[in-house]
Amino acid sequence: MTISHHRPTPLIIIFFLLLTTILLTGCQSTREHINDCKTGDWTKIGYKDGQGGRNQNFAERKEFCDSVGSDKEKVDALARYQDGWTQGNWDLWSATGNADGRKGMQQSNVERHAINMSEKKENAPINRPAYDAGWLIGNAEYWENWGKRDGTAGMPQRQQEARNAEANAKNIRFDQTAYIRGWQIGNRTFWQDAGFEDARNGVPDSQLKTRAAAAQAMGVTVQEEAYHAAWEGEIPHYWTNLGTQDAVSGRDFAMRKAEAQRKGLRIFETEYRTSWENRLAAYWSQAGDEDGYGQPFQLENRMNNAVRDGVFVIGRTRQLYTSAWEAQNAKYCNVDNGFTLGRSNSPMAIEVCSLAQQGAIKRAYLSGQDYEVLAVKYARADAEKEALRHRVGDTRRKLDRLEREIRSNLDNKQRVVNEETTQQDKRRERERSELSDDLRHSERQLDEARHHVERYSDQMQRLRRDIYLN
Repeated sequence: MTISHHRPTPLIIIFFLLLTTILLTGCQSTREHINDCKTGDWTKIGYKDGQGGRNQNFAERKEFCDSVGSDKEKVDALARYQDGWTQGNWDLWSATGNADGRKGMQQSNVERHAINMSEKKENAPINRPAYDAGWLIGNAEYWENWGKRDGTAGMPQRQQEARNAEANAKNIRFDQTAYIRGWQIGNRTFWQDAGFEDARNGVPDSQLKTRAAAAQAMGVTVQEEAYHAAWEGEIPHYWTNLGTQDAVSGRDFAMRKAEAQRKGLRIFETEYRTSWENRLAAYWSQAGDEDGYGQPFQLENRMNNAVRDGVFVIGRTRQLYTSAWEAQNAKYCNVDNGFTLGRSNSPMAIEVCSLAQQGAIKRAYLSGQDYEVLAVKYARADAEKEALRHRVGDTRRKLDRLEREIRSNLDNKQRVVNEETTQQDKRRERERSELSDDLRHSERQLDEARHHVERYSDQMQRLRRDIYLN
């Protein structure tokens, strides 16, 4: 007989998902209503209904609270509920209008919201004054944002004419005041960005004359104060960044000073020299770090090749390099590191260590290599020990089971003695003898394996310990 498996159709699955969602939502709503009843705040209850798009339903709410045994104060409950509902309903529609206004949508969109609420069984009437009030605020924000964008893009204020035409085409209100307010903010941002960009690129602020002439030709208002403030704020950073770059690219202040004078660019010597010096200090410390760990002391060679490498020798070069090299050399030239490198069989430049250290470090390195050889033997012996331990355990269990069977037969007074049972007893005795021999042999092997493990462990510990002996 063939058994068929029927899978639920997609429609059935969707139905059950919707049913589950409805039930969960209903349970959550019921719990929320009960909590509202317990608080007894009828203004809050009314606000929730109004803000949620529901019509006034005080009688239904009161009946529900009575059914769950709420004994909270009900004085003026109706009046408080209505006040809360009125505020909630206003906030709902004003927020809806504000959102539509900020998106540049028509005020007539309120009808679509009403239809949507009706489809959701939320039958609150349209609050047109609230929607319109919110929409006007959102519409002003919409045009202010457009003004900011146009102003920041360097467009003239007369761009409002094109925006007004767009508003007429979309049949929405054009808020000229809001647009101009936004444009003025954006226009200031445009000149701030221009000043920042020129300073960041090392362009003198006299460039403003050229920028201003081009802007005025397009009808764009010029804000010299905004440009200069941004330029003044950024130009010290330009010299700081320049000093950092030049320090490792073969340039110095004299070169940059001559270049700035040709361009008519204001010079910030202190900022440049400070960052230039700091970058070179970091460079020589890093060089000492790199050489110190396993490399010889090669400051003289690095100094001789400084020009080739695009860097400069400064007053602190020797001290910075030496300090960093010695710190890293101390980390490299010690018995612990020698032992570690020996274990991994990594090469070690023992010759970079002092003569007084080399003997101990070499012994530690060789000890590390010997340690790793013993570690392999230890692992092999330990694995053999574990295998023998399991073998001894298995043999003991087999022997114990066999001896119980033999004792059981001996204690059985009704057991028939014949040739078959006699042969069976002989087989069991032979098996017991073989298991006993195997057990003694395995136990001797286990003792030897344990001895090897202990011996290798002691040798490894001794190697690790003796690297500190002089």
